[in-house]
Amino acid sequence: MKKTLIFGLLLSTAAVMAQPKMGDRAELEKKKEKIEAIKVAYITEELELTVAESQAFWPVYNELQTKEHELREKQRANFLSLKKDEEISEKELETMIYKMSDIHIAIEELRKSYLDDFIDVLGAKKTLQLMKAEKEFGRRMMERMKGNDRPTDRDRRLGPGGGRPMR
Repeated sequence: MKKTLIFGLLLSTAAVMAQPKMGDRAELEKKKEKIEAIKVAYITEELELTVAESQAFWPVYNELQTKEHELREKQRANFLSLKKDEEISEKELETMIYKMSDIHIAIEELRKSYLDDFIDVLGAKKTLQLMKAEKEFGRRMMERMKGNDRPTDRDRRLGPGGGRPMR
């Protein structure tokens, strides 16, 4: 009886700890805002935007990001619904897979539809730089999230020959 009670308390404590707290949501929002600010600074610097270009570019870019975010939320919702329903038929799974794929295609079509706007505002050369900057920013963010820094920093930490530094 005592073991059951202790196990129940531990299980309920773990369940409470797993629930996102209000402070965590606020913290997550702050992190998102910080990342967005870093991204804006990064893109502005990489593209060497003038004041006039910035004023024309950012409203269009933000509009694209908002629409893309909405599509990604739909995609995420579909994926999460797949995780919840373990008793889903093959046909329903197939439908969900195609729906997620359609959303992925819609995101790419949305991005393509904004190319003319970006070319009008920035020109083709800076539009290509934008595409590269977004890809590079995403790659760097993923490395940071994994705990990796730039390869040169990592190599410096590892020491000669790429191995761990001697102690």
